[in-house]
Amino acid sequence: MSVSERRRQRHNLQRLHGECELNYVRLLKLMPGPSKLGQSIRVDFTHESKSGMQICIDEITPYTCLLSIAAESARPEWLPEIQIKVRIYHDAKMAEVVEWCNDRTIPWELAEKSSMQASDEKWQWNMFLSDLLAHGLSHGMSKVKVSL
Repeated sequence: MSVSERRRQRHNLQRLHGECELNYVRLLKLMPGPSKLGQSIRVDFTHESKSGMQICIDEITPYTCLLSIAAESARPEWLPEIQIKVRIYHDAKMAEVVEWCNDRTIPWELAEKSSMQASDEKWQWNMFLSDLLAHGLSHGMSKVKVSL
């Protein structure tokens, strides 16, 4: 089996869906009660100063929610803040990254190998979200702010 075949097998759709289901559960643990449009949740990481994440509810539809998640940390000035848009599918009980730092192009399998994205880009973005949420649950302290 070639390296590309092993990589494709490791990043299959079933495993991605499993990770999206775990991210859904993690987000529900961080977000108290029913979601309200404009609600903002701040998760401060207790072991690091000036680090954490901000979760804002941007859109609510009958079966989905769109969240903006900003990962903030004590970082060099030239390093931009990581901004993620996550779509929560309540009927499927899944949460998926739909936008990464204002890049809306998230293909599952890229046809062109010469593009700036890796063929497992979608997998990497969802795994980053998974790590961020797990870190927030382990080392975070939530503060809820509802802006009307």
